[in-house]
Amino acid sequence: MADGPKVTESDLGLRLVANGRAPTLKQIRVNAEREAIMLSLSRNYMNLTRAAAELGISRPTLYEMIEKLGIKR
Repeated sequence: MADGPKVTESDLGLRLVANGRAPTLKQIRVNAEREAIMLSLSRNYMNLTRAAAELGISRPTLYEMIEKLGIKR
């Protein structure tokens, strides 16, 4: 799991943020949600109904998440 005697952020696939600290669990979750939504929208040519179905959420929930995450449509 680790290349050296200690497990580091890079061993876990984490990137340091500007202040030199690992991201919080909330930041990781928000980034993962943003990436999943953006990829689904791209795969579905910005069709919100199909993207929501692919993500396993309702269309109104997808609208809320897009707004909350500040994703431009």
